[in-house]
Amino acid sequence: MPGEKPVPGNLAPDYQAALDEIERAGRTSADPLKLSLAAAREKQHAYFAYLSRDLPKVDATLDLTLDGPHGKLPVRVHWPTSARGQAYTVFVRGAGWWAGNLDTHDRSARQFANLTGFPVCSIDYHCAPEAHFPVQVDETVFAVEWVAVHASELGLGGDFILQGESAGANLSAVATSRLVERGKTAPRGLVLFYGNFAGPTEKSRPYSRWVWSQYLGSETLTPDPNAVPLNADVKGFPPTWLSVGEEDPLVTDTMQMAEKLAGAGVPCTVRQYPGLPHAYVMLSGMSATAQAAVLDSTRCAAEMLGAPR
Repeated sequence: MPGEKPVPGNLAPDYQAALDEIERAGRTSADPLKLSLAAAREKQHAYFAYLSRDLPKVDATLDLTLDGPHGKLPVRVHWPTSARGQAYTVFVRGAGWWAGNLDTHDRSARQFANLTGFPVCSIDYHCAPEAHFPVQVDETVFAVEWVAVHASELGLGGDFILQGESAGANLSAVATSRLVERGKTAPRGLVLFYGNFAGPTEKSRPYSRWVWSQYLGSETLTPDPNAVPLNADVKGFPPTWLSVGEEDPLVTDTMQMAEKLAGAGVPCTVRQYPGLPHAYVMLSGMSATAQAAVLDSTRCAAEMLGAPR
């Protein structure tokens, strides 16, 4: 997560080398517990910009602004090839709910499109603490349903999967629960990276407690259960792929989510990667170890979207 440093010595050597390069460049991740929110966002976005300085090329890009349930809602579609009418991925970014936008995670979206061979539709949401739960879930559900309704005119197919990382994995899971309950527009698969699946507790790290307090709008340790994926009804969920680095403080969240899905009879694959911390997708352009983990996810995503095995 932003604001947290991996444990030295436990990371894959090439991942540590990437962190060392970032530190030498003066573009380290921000700690919002030590900076004002504005200063933390500025530093975090500079960090993201450094990681995204080599954007992969795609065939075409479309930017849209939807009239969402809580105001303007940006959406961006990338096509990796000239083909149209294909199934697609809806990508929900992370950054702890408090930072980020379509640009900060554009490299991830572009590489997902290129590596799967299918379009990727990135959706934005309003950041906390200016907006609290359930705003971000409402916006995720709205964007998913809007794109599905307008898929044909956008040059997209009828099937899609949801892909999210960190806070975006949380939103993807909660949104899926709501979509399944409604009985329409449900994804055919989920690809979730190192999700923030459990709510805050007395034993939570200070940064984790802070993140949840910003998202929920209070310091409560008993949040609305609808905000916590581990409290969600996962019956009827599509096949789900979960991943987490073994050096991630949220590894327990992922393993508990895998147990919950398996207990509900949901086909679930879980991958733990030695030597990788939280948010490894963001450094996949600098670390072969992180890139190999991303490739695992995109192979699974491509199969969910209908690519030949």
